[in-house]
Amino acid sequence: MYRGLPSIDYDVEHGPQPNNWDQVEAAIRDALQLALVTLELIDNDNDIYPHYFSRRDKTKVKAVYESVAGECRTGNVLLSKVHIQVTDNFNPPGCDEETLLSMRGPSTDSPVIVLCPPPDVFKKKAYTRLKDDTGDPETQPDRYLRCQDVTANNGAGYHVSYRMETLGALFLHEYMHYHRLTYPVYGRSILDQQLNDGDEAYGPVAVYDNLNKNTLARVNADSYVYYAMHLFWSEVCGGGVKFAAPRRDVDDIDVDCGGGGARGACHASLVGR
Repeated sequence: MYRGLPSIDYDVEHGPQPNNWDQVEAAIRDALQLALVTLELIDNDNDIYPHYFSRRDKTKVKAVYESVAGECRTGNVLLSKVHIQVTDNFNPPGCDEETLLSMRGPSTDSPVIVLCPPPDVFKKKAYTRLKDDTGDPETQPDRYLRCQDVTANNGAGYHVSYRMETLGALFLHEYMHYHRLTYPVYGRSILDQQLNDGDEAYGPVAVYDNLNKNTLARVNADSYVYYAMHLFWSEVCGGGVKFAAPRRDVDDIDVDCGGGGARGACHASLVGR
């Protein structure tokens, strides 16, 4: 039984199943699952964690995921205040060719997550089962992300990559921006920080050993997303699978958006306060 579930606007397509509504519901569950797996593994993780955060911040990093999960581990009740819609009726708009989700009003009581106009946003797949789907996820690569997709490597070895990203991971990114959910941990907003070259810290190359861990990583949204995904897929794929550092211009060029590739991966964004 879930406590904290965002509400979905009727403008999200909900015709014959499986449909976009089903994909959003699965993404909400997947975002929570990422937080829960992270909470299960973070205390004993001394290998993956240091690539994303300072060791001294571990208690507070964990507290961010705990805030998403809620006291009963069924989703923070604050998430029920979040509204999800397709229509980007805000000024200025938050969607562009490299943005799949956009959060508006993160410091309000009821922020909105805009699903940027299809089809690109729904190219991101699910991990948990879509509603009323009785088929085998392993035989439905158009709907579900599987280990063989994540470990497709364009070269020797497995690498941290945009290929790890489900639609739920993008929702987790947006949850990081929700002030009531995460601001209390540091007394600061979790934003999309900037790298030394001025680019925003999106995607695997930006957040893996490339963002100042003493100042910026702990308040950067994608750092939490990629750490959670790295842990999650290492656990799910099992068998001693270890993911090496992401490769620039290989593991950070996401084919699911921007007309065939966006550096930093297709991303979720934050517009306004």
